[in-house]
Amino acid sequence: MSRKITQIENAYTKQQAAKQKVEQKSKRTRTVHKRRLLALGVIALILFSVCGVQILQTHHSLALIEKQTVVKKQSLKKAKAKEADLKVQVSQLHNDDYLAKYIRYKYYYSKKSETIYSLPQDKAPNLNEQQK
Repeated sequence: MSRKITQIENAYTKQQAAKQKVEQKSKRTRTVHKRRLLALGVIALILFSVCGVQILQTHHSLALIEKQTVVKKQSLKKAKAKEADLKVQVSQLHNDDYLAKYIRYKYYYSKKSETIYSLPQDKAPNLNEQQK
């Protein structure tokens, strides 16, 4: 029971076969283009993702550096103010009258004819207890 199948070889079947080949070729071309476009899209998405992450990291580090800059500028401003105060104090310490008054105030020294009285709210040391 074997049958032999033969195709009809006329113009119509040849035309249909050629049409099928063209359709298969164009279908194959479309699938290849779709795959390439999909691959290109995936690559572009990965590239944009990497660049986006880098931009976010750079933005974060920039914000951190700006905060540090503000803090350092404030500390520099405080240091400059302290330096100016110290320069004024140094220039005052070169003045003999100011230096004598400062030593008498700070260390409770007195001139020959002066007597120093310590009040309870003063932070002066009790000299009578120290002598005992």
